[in-house]
Amino acid sequence: MNLITSESMQKLEKKLVESYRIPTQLLMENAGRNIVEKISHIELEKPWNQVAVVCGPGNNGGDGLVIARHLNLRFPSFPITIFLVGNPERLKDDTALNYEICQRIGLPIQRVFPGNSPRFPQNTLIIDALFGTGLSKNVEGVFQEVINAINDTKESLVIAVDVPSGIDATWGKVMGTAVKAHHTITLGMLKRGLFVAPAREYCGRIHLTDIGIPFNRENRDIPQEGFLITPDFIRPFLPDKTFLSNKISSGVVMVVAGSPAMTGAGLLTCQAAYRSGAGMVIWATNPSLAPLVKTFIPEVVSFILSSNQKNTQWKYLPHHADEICEAISQRKCRSIAIGPGLGSSSATKYFIEKVIEKSPVKGVIDADALNAIATNREFWKNRLTGWILTPHEGEMGRLLNRETSSIAENRIAASCALSQYFGCITVLKGPGTIVVSPEGEIAINPTGNPNLATAGSGDVLTGIIASLLAQGKSPFISAVTGVFLHGLSADLYQKQSYQLLASDLAAYLPYAIKVVKNCEYRIPFVDGD
Repeated sequence: MNLITSESMQKLEKKLVESYRIPTQLLMENAGRNIVEKISHIELEKPWNQVAVVCGPGNNGGDGLVIARHLNLRFPSFPITIFLVGNPERLKDDTALNYEICQRIGLPIQRVFPGNSPRFPQNTLIIDALFGTGLSKNVEGVFQEVINAINDTKESLVIAVDVPSGIDATWGKVMGTAVKAHHTITLGMLKRGLFVAPAREYCGRIHLTDIGIPFNRENRDIPQEGFLITPDFIRPFLPDKTFLSNKISSGVVMVVAGSPAMTGAGLLTCQAAYRSGAGMVIWATNPSLAPLVKTFIPEVVSFILSSNQKNTQWKYLPHHADEICEAISQRKCRSIAIGPGLGSSSATKYFIEKVIEKSPVKGVIDADALNAIATNREFWKNRLTGWILTPHEGEMGRLLNRETSSIAENRIAASCALSQYFGCITVLKGPGTIVVSPEGEIAINPTGNPNLATAGSGDVLTGIIASLLAQGKSPFISAVTGVFLHGLSADLYQKQSYQLLASDLAAYLPYAIKVVKNCEYRIPFVDGD
């Protein structure tokens, strides 16, 4: 599903209107009528105390006026009231025309002034047509009052027109405050910002409807500004062993993870790599942990690093990097997963950097390896081409030398900045995980749920992506496919239980792969028909 920014949508719409000579009045009429058609398929059976169509002064408000008229035609028993936020004498063009039409047919219109924002009764159907995609500054004044009133209404059903008012449709930011909608009916094309945090929490179920412009005929003019990952997209890249496959051709992964205090991180990474189709997983580990590895995952091939001097606690040292890099070549590894559970001592950080610098293959950099990169970020600028970095927002902040709050406010921009700085593939974990390439490709993941916020979840993702990379997929495709399967495993497990452990997540990977292969999954919160 291709996604578009609000700026590009406005430019493209203007260009095609001029090219096809489609009157803008007709577009507004199409938008309002088609939205009412979508609304008619949403739960409207209950008797509403009020149907409130909240209209702003711009074109989005004009869409709302058309919606009010068509709702009145289709559902004449509905107690519809238009709430106009703004001066009717300042309405322009198509919005002014539709305001006059609503007046002439006698629809109730209540003007909203600063200080007298409406208080909607319990059990109200609210149509949010305050702002469209053109919002460029934080919501304030009477508009903020109205949005608060919408969000405070009890037992309401809120349907947003194009985007929930207060949401930046390009970057997914909340512009001070925003309407929390149960459904968002977006127009023409899917807006990129609706699918990333924090905006996605405000959108509810997202529906797409047309406005009468043949966008599908103008593919060459539509900018590639991101896409929503779908089962159809990843299906060709799923693990698929052939009759002549062997453990080497199926992909060998080197895992550099875990320590005596965090052994589980390495175990989870190895388990996920195998469950994602790798033919062999080699874990570079210390002598004391090797027997434990065999107990929990006997399929793992242990590569035992050399012992330290006597009477000292074992730790990763620079010469271990040379041992690992030699083993990567000898064992025919095609990817490496490095970072989970390694620790944060200065010696370990130096070891990590040496492995990344000398490794004959590329792979996934996660957790403690990300923090090692962050402490020496200038050295690594433009030196991580082909690598996949998988930070959460805190790690991203350290890598970019920014506050974590700034990362959360604009996850897409932060991901693009990281990829451009290091030359890497970026996977910014969290709600609506984002994958960005150095060339500016942006993929947004629709799968996953809050149960992924558990220890070890990121280690599983590291193993999945490293496994796909070892199977011959490109770094970008490995990351895109990996995050989709990772989230889908959590979604499938949630149908059985709400208490997810990271090991459960890894165990459900084969089920997730099967569901996608059999075309048994569709994105539950998007209606693109």
